[in-house]
Amino acid sequence: MSDQPPILNEVDTYGPAYMRVANQLGRYEGNEEEAPLAMELLGVKAGDRVVDAGCGLGRFVAALADNGVDAVGVDISEIAIAEAKREYPGPTYYVADLMQPLPPELKGFDGLVSLSSSFGFGATVAEDEAMMRAYHEMLRPGGKMAMELSDLERSRYRLKTDEGVVERETNGVQETLDVDFTTGMLHVHYVYGDDVVDSRIRMYEAEDLDRMAAEAGFHDVEHYGNFAGGPKRPEDRLVLVATA
Repeated sequence: MSDQPPILNEVDTYGPAYMRVANQLGRYEGNEEEAPLAMELLGVKAGDRVVDAGCGLGRFVAALADNGVDAVGVDISEIAIAEAKREYPGPTYYVADLMQPLPPELKGFDGLVSLSSSFGFGATVAEDEAMMRAYHEMLRPGGKMAMELSDLERSRYRLKTDEGVVERETNGVQETLDVDFTTGMLHVHYVYGDDVVDSRIRMYEAEDLDRMAAEAGFHDVEHYGNFAGGPKRPEDRLVLVATA
């Protein structure tokens, strides 16, 4: 029996192949326009320190840097960070596992973003709760977090089913989605050309995220349907903003 702890995804699952799939699906369209809106939600300005937790290939954190933010991108994947440094060299990048004790350089931020459903990858709910505590630890008192993710309400709306497998094609990407709304677990199998990616994530109801944030020490939790501060509709990704 392996001594390794259980995981949902390999460390480099969300490397270049996934990013090619995500770009084809339009997942990162609008990052440049959303960055200043996110800054407004976070209450940060040029010169403030903002960390993108789970920055992937760095497109959003680079957009923050372009708006004058002292931007830091953090990801567990060495491959993703290497690509980010090559494609978007402006921000400061770190390879780090946020489930481990945080070094001083990853604390005291004025703002934190966790985007494109970068939350929910713990092997257990307890690990996701620990990640929420890490987000809180990374912020200074009064600093704000903005999480952007698909909650279970959105998934029910989009999949139009409570169980089973859904197959669809979008912009040439074949997707097979297997969702269990009882556990919140979603497995997506992507095929795009020679790229084949399997992604597993645990989704939550908005009220469960509220509880997790409060237990981690956050307060003044707010929900939006976009970075412009619009109301959350069932079809929208959830933008959850909270204060440390």
